[in-house]
Amino acid sequence: MKRNILFPLVILVAIGAGVYLSMVRRSHSLVITGIVTTDEVIVSSEIQGRLQHLYVQQGDIVTNGQLLAVIQPQEWQADLAFYSSNEKQAVSTLAQAEADLENAQLNFQREKELYATGANSAQEYDNARTTYDAAKARVDALNRQIQAARAQQEKAQVQLGYTDIHAPINGIVDVRAALQGEVVNPAQGIVTLINPDNLWVRADVPETYIDQIRLGDKFTVRLPSGATREGTVFYRAVDADYATQRDVSRTKRDIKTFEIRLRCDNGDRSLAVGMTAYVLMPLGKP
Repeated sequence: MKRNILFPLVILVAIGAGVYLSMVRRSHSLVITGIVTTDEVIVSSEIQGRLQHLYVQQGDIVTNGQLLAVIQPQEWQADLAFYSSNEKQAVSTLAQAEADLENAQLNFQREKELYATGANSAQEYDNARTTYDAAKARVDALNRQIQAARAQQEKAQVQLGYTDIHAPINGIVDVRAALQGEVVNPAQGIVTLINPDNLWVRADVPETYIDQIRLGDKFTVRLPSGATREGTVFYRAVDADYATQRDVSRTKRDIKTFEIRLRCDNGDRSLAVGMTAYVLMPLGKP
């Protein structure tokens, strides 16, 4: 009879102890709701033009340097050809101008020697000198024209290079903001890339607990599915955000928060931008 009474008592004590331990654990941990986020890379055009080709779709995996899109290049190809033609023409003209300069220089030297001996007039000397100066100025002007044409060629070559739009990082196409055939403007986003290996959990910690968090601290991060993984604090804000909990009773002050960021391994690609994540922060014994 005693054994029959004792067994239920043992069961009740065990249940009570389990409830107590669960309450104690809960009282010594803080669950902070966070969100998975990352830095987005917006790939845009540096020139205006029609999007001739767009080679990627939303969700595609791309590698650094991969060709993503092409803007119609005809305008820039025409500019390059125009300035190249200008340079060739100026170079051809320069050859004749240099020959004229050499002839004018020789003539001026002769007239100068004759003028020094009084064998010719001052007018003949002045004519030879001005002809020489004019020939020299023409050569200088053509050299500057050639330099300008080459500079314009380089600019046109750079602009032509902008018609090919490449991926600046390894990543996944998260947003496709333009469509093939559309006219895009400089700095207008075409696709948005994210790096799945560079995701982190952002959470706001009440100022009551922020002094317990240090860079390098490791906390458990629980996903909505219940799966957990370790997160390492790599950022802790030095300034408080605006109050996130208002004191409506006017008996306490508003509670401010500090942002923290935790890096988690995403090798299995379980994390996704915008996903809710719960940071379990142990508070230690009271």
